[in-house]
Amino acid sequence: MAVLLLNASLQPLNVISHRRLVVLLSKERVAFLDESAEHATAEALAGRRLPDGVVIVRLLRTIQVPRRLLRPNRRNLLLRDDHTCQYCGLVGAASELTVDHVVPVSRGGAPDKWENVVIACKRCNWRKANHRPDEVGLHLRREPRPLTQEYAHIIFLRYPDLKEAYDRLLATAA
Repeated sequence: MAVLLLNASLQPLNVISHRRLVVLLSKERVAFLDESAEHATAEALAGRRLPDGVVIVRLLRTIQVPRRLLRPNRRNLLLRDDHTCQYCGLVGAASELTVDHVVPVSRGGAPDKWENVVIACKRCNWRKANHRPDEVGLHLRREPRPLTQEYAHIIFLRYPDLKEAYDRLLATAA
């Protein structure tokens, strides 16, 4: 079960666990967006089981959310680069792809800066080795940039079923 938590203004905030949902419901901090979802969730939780499908709840009061800075870890790099090798364009599973430093750390490149890390297939990473891309005839398809999109965008990349439910909610609200 996925629980999407919205701000009072219907801005997506986070995906929460069913345990956190129960706590927020008991403290009367959240409300369901429609009565059918409320009844289905209440019945499921009363039977000590998880509700089926996506549950969307909103906070009753608006909270200020500080801007979140995402780290350039493997998971976020795969999202930014769309599981695509930035040298040859191979689209593959996460297990077939590696994280590559454009300027090798041993040659002065930053180990943890968005602008210096990209996703590469194993073949291109092996070919590049400890060189700069132009030294071995490789060219980046896109300039590496920080992941600057709204945090909600990242939530929806990780949980596509939540994106569909959220889009349906906005369509009915409009």
